[in-house]
Amino acid sequence: MVSTAQLLDFEAAHPTWTGRKEEAIIRELGLRPARYWQLLHRAVLTREAVEHDPMTSHRIVRRLAS
Repeated sequence: MVSTAQLLDFEAAHPTWTGRKEEAIIRELGLRPARYWQLLHRAVLTREAVEHDPMTSHRIVRRLAS
């Protein structure tokens, strides 16, 4: 299982969506892109995420709210 820290670190390294990001999700995390988004969206709402990477967490939460 991919950890919250791994999800946030990956998102921080790949902030924009491209075909390459989709390939990297599969290759580096072993997840399908839809599952990646489900896990990331759930993870950013946790205290662990905010403590690990507050900037990335808040960026994703703002994006979800818009």
